[in-house]
Amino acid sequence: MMSPCIRTLLLMVSICLLSACSGGGGGDDSPSSPPGSSSTDNGSSGDSGGSNGGDSGGSGNTGTTGLLPGDYVSVGNCVPFEGSENAELKIFFLNINDAPYFDELVNNAVFEQFQAIPPFSEYFSHLAFYQLDVGSGEDFNCKGTNQGLNGGDLLQCDDEKIHQEILAQCDVSDINGLIKVAFADSPNGGSAGEVIYVGSNSNLDQETVLEKQTNTVIHEVGHNFGLADFYGGGINKNGDAVEGWPSERSREWRNLDGPGCSKWCNSFKPASEYTQSETSVCPTLTTRDQCVSHNRLEDGDCTKDENGVYQCCAWSETPDDYFGSNCAPVWGTEDIGLDCEAGAGCFYGGAYGNNSWRPVKSWEDSIMYGPDDSTAFDSVSERELRKALTCCASSEDGTAACEDFREEYADFLANEQLWKQRLGSCGVGSAG
Repeated sequence: MMSPCIRTLLLMVSICLLSACSGGGGGDDSPSSPPGSSSTDNGSSGDSGGSNGGDSGGSGNTGTTGLLPGDYVSVGNCVPFEGSENAELKIFFLNINDAPYFDELVNNAVFEQFQAIPPFSEYFSHLAFYQLDVGSGEDFNCKGTNQGLNGGDLLQCDDEKIHQEILAQCDVSDINGLIKVAFADSPNGGSAGEVIYVGSNSNLDQETVLEKQTNTVIHEVGHNFGLADFYGGGINKNGDAVEGWPSERSREWRNLDGPGCSKWCNSFKPASEYTQSETSVCPTLTTRDQCVSHNRLEDGDCTKDENGVYQCCAWSETPDDYFGSNCAPVWGTEDIGLDCEAGAGCFYGGAYGNNSWRPVKSWEDSIMYGPDDSTAFDSVSERELRKALTCCASSEDGTAACEDFREEYADFLANEQLWKQRLGSCGVGSAG
């Protein structure tokens, strides 16, 4: 199992193209663009949300319309290899130019992930799986984006060209309504967005590739369902806080929250009682020099404990809204949550920065933290996935119980999940 420190963590978001997010400030270890969803690099699990063009529609686009219960994408001329053509969600696996181990990766995704891991396993009959070969030497502009943590590359290709290939083979009523996972021969990490890209390295043997891609597909699809990553985005060696997504954006994601985690906890302990961790001293440091020198090496690297957890502090010009101090931990492993739902707590850090709070502590606690370290979703992520599957991809979507959820979720897709605007019968669809 791979150590977290060598993971390539991704998720640069196309939201940044709209000037809505700000990065962490020029440190050597922070992503050069703010991140947002997840992926792998044939040796590490990570994330990258965003698409590089193509026709994924935003809420302001013309030619789009709100979706009604029961309004699902239809696919003609192509037959699913697993599931019914009448299933609510269609998942397409795309083989770009004979990607290595494509069949093995697809079978693993379908039968070891979607069919085996709750809550997708409970809704397996609502999923239809297709596979297509795309390209015969064509150039899909696939490249590494150099946006991953510690210089790791993300794999991204041209969404529009991928869409054109699908439409040339299948009659699809709304291309953006499909969940698309494209595999390409690449050593670079993958990225999640309107199209999910996963690199499969022909220089590695099949067993190694499958091991390194453990639960990657279901993790990436989790981003399409509005789930954020829980891991951190590195540190800034100059001592500035890694902001990741701004608080007002990151906390809107289904499995992140503000101080106290009111989405899944009923109360929380005050900052005065945050005393159980190495970094609890950070809020007491009143000057920038004190803050940025605490548990730092000469080159600005942050010291770590035996579990690889950062032990240093970071400085922000704006006082943190929980600690009330300009100096705060780089990352938190102390639970402030009280009376939380079973299996959940409230830990400092998420969405690639230290301005959000997550429900679990460590890599092994959730597929949304470390897909190759965990075998299940955490309780909060599972709950949110189940809500979306029920109200956006089942016959329950038209019930009174789903009415409020659908309205709230459509707003989330339109305003936060800017690169994936439709999920089943939730969100917006093509007018034609």
